[in-house]
Amino acid sequence: MYDQKLFADYLRKCFVSVDGLWFMKIEEDADFEKALDIDIAVWKVLPKIEARTIKELLSLGHGIEALHAALDFKLGAELYTAALSPVHEAGFTLKVHDCPWVKHIKKAGRAHFIEKISASICPAEYGAFTAEFGKTITIDHQRGDCAKQGTCRFVFSNKKTS
Repeated sequence: MYDQKLFADYLRKCFVSVDGLWFMKIEEDADFEKALDIDIAVWKVLPKIEARTIKELLSLGHGIEALHAALDFKLGAELYTAALSPVHEAGFTLKVHDCPWVKHIKKAGRAHFIEKISASICPAEYGAFTAEFGKTITIDHQRGDCAKQGTCRFVFSNKKTS
């Protein structure tokens, strides 16, 4: 049997590689803007699959508490350095201290695209992921210093109780 951490690290690296490779191939064929448009479309769908898979794996339902638990799992699996505040009926906060996607983009020599990518992809990704936990949950994405430090903040609010 394989070492579980080694196996997870391998799959994570493949996932990140394929994301970057297809983006650059579309960019070669068209341009950056077209690649970004398609990337946004992908990140409006993939997080739905992720959320549904995590819900099934962890036997989660709907609501703000389930979203909190799912994000905790997702962030850990994707190796974010982040902090989730305790969940309350009204919501919770996610503070990203070190985003692995920013590291990957910098490593690929494409740091000059980080602001544009994060302004488009993060709201699409987290919006689609969150929507799987209920229509009453909203997100305020406060981008912070994404390009330099990979830091940002998300406030998840439950409109039902606000």
